[in-house]
Amino acid sequence: MKYLILLAYYITSIIIVLIPTPWWYYSVGGIFQIYDSPFQISLYFLGEKLLIVEILNILLNALRIYVAVNLVYGIIISIKGKLYKYSTMFWLPIFYIIDPIIIYFVVDFLVGKALGIPLNYPLVIIGKENLITQYQGATIVMLIKSYPTFVFWLSLMPVILYIIFLLVEKKKT
Repeated sequence: MKYLILLAYYITSIIIVLIPTPWWYYSVGGIFQIYDSPFQISLYFLGEKLLIVEILNILLNALRIYVAVNLVYGIIISIKGKLYKYSTMFWLPIFYIIDPIIIYFVVDFLVGKALGIPLNYPLVIIGKENLITQYQGATIVMLIKSYPTFVFWLSLMPVILYIIFLLVEKKKT
């Protein structure tokens, strides 16, 4: 088989796309919780699921279907020995690595500035950390949880396979 590594990339990618669980989990004092992946999101505020997310999930499921169709096409083309590069499943996990940085900007700048509270949110949280701030003379302590799930770590397999594929192809030329 001519493109075996690329085929392995497509197969592992399709498996990950079809797993309907989140890639990352965030919690702000248990008040606000986010379970997200590139293909679905769940937001909870005070334990209640926010319904507006269902509209977003329709779009994210459309993305899941689009990516899955391209991956199946890549599998078929690779089995036929032809080259078809589709790198979405290479880039999605990479973007999730910068996800905590995006959360930092949203929380520290947008929320902090909107409320007029200096939040001093840490740049990257992986695990648990207390966010301590002062508001009208009171000290507020919120436990922030932010961590990747097992599926996120699995999603790095196609990244590694795609890099290997690119290196092997570069070596051929």
